[in-house]
Amino acid sequence: MTDAQWCPEGAVVVGESDVRLDDPSAAPRRIPGTYADPVAWMMADAVAAALEGCGADAPTDRSEVAVIGISEYATRRTLQTVAAGVPAGRMSPMRFAAAGPGSLVGLVCAVFGFQGPTLMLPMPVTEATEVAKAMIADWLTDDFVSAAHAVVVTYDIAEDGRHRARCSVISR
Repeated sequence: MTDAQWCPEGAVVVGESDVRLDDPSAAPRRIPGTYADPVAWMMADAVAAALEGCGADAPTDRSEVAVIGISEYATRRTLQTVAAGVPAGRMSPMRFAAAGPGSLVGLVCAVFGFQGPTLMLPMPVTEATEVAKAMIADWLTDDFVSAAHAVVVTYDIAEDGRHRARCSVISR
């Protein structure tokens, strides 16, 4: 990710992170007793690192933080678990709820208390760039401003096969 990739005119990137793991299930769980796809926890870890990197510019009013999640892989692991449970006639309701791609953004909002607008784009990052940038511009700089900050968090698989979650925190 680059600053210019997400940052509309009139806004600035105040924090970034790049988290890489061999297995996303190694990411820390930030809410005890909550089931989520391992990718959701990894994305939350990337958001935490980006927020730390903001220093004094970190958002203080969580109700003014918008979130965009982007991943073509989304909740693939949980979807596979649900599918494998179908022949047995049983599946955990927790896993079923965690299988939807929107649950990635939902977990990030639950962990950090973000209450601004949200969007999950279950597509490759390169194809989502223009949509994400337009939404951020709308939310942060349009006539009807709906957020003071935007968190863009992505998940993909790097060229070396490692799992990668990256995050940018953008402020107006």
